[in-house]
Amino acid sequence: MYIFLAIFGLFYLALMVYMFYTIYATVSGAPFVPSMKIRVEKMMELANLQPNDRAIDLGSGDGRITLAAAKYCQQSDGVEINPGLYWISKIRQKMQKVKNINFTRASLWNVNLSPYNVIFIYFIPHRMNKLAKKIRREMLPGSRVISNGFSFPDWPALKKDANIYVYEVRGQ
Repeated sequence: MYIFLAIFGLFYLALMVYMFYTIYATVSGAPFVPSMKIRVEKMMELANLQPNDRAIDLGSGDGRITLAAAKYCQQSDGVEINPGLYWISKIRQKMQKVKNINFTRASLWNVNLSPYNVIFIYFIPHRMNKLAKKIRREMLPGSRVISNGFSFPDWPALKKDANIYVYEVRGQ
C-alpha cells in the first residue's frame, strides 16, 4: 500500500510540475503543440537550411524541429522551459545519435540569439511584437525566422505556405 501511495505521489508531483510549466509557457510564449511530420518537413523546406547555418528552435518542445534541422545545418539548438519536454528531447537526441545539437532548459527570453542565423518559433499572437524586438536587437540582418502558425504584424513575409511564415531580419 505504501509503495502505491509513493508511486501515486511521485506521479502527482510530476504532473503538477508539468502543468505549472505548461501554464507558464502559455502565458510567456506558447503552449506545447507538437507539429505533424509533414508540417516539420514543410518548415525545413521553407527554411532552406544550408550546411553553415546555425538554427535555434525557441520553445523546442519534444525536439522534433531541432532534430529535423540538424540534418541540414552546422548546429541546431533547442530551448525549452518545461523540464519534462527538455528531457524527452535529450532522450530523442541520444536515441538518434545526433551530435550537432544542444538542448537548453531555459526561458527563451534569457537566450542570446546572436550566434544564430535561423530561428524557428511557434508563438502566440499577443507576444509576437515583444519577440520581434528581441530578434531585431540580437540577430544579424539577413537572418531568417520561420514562424509556425502566427505572423509578425508589422513584418512582410518572404514566403508563406498555409500558416508557415518565413521572414528576414532587417536592421533596426
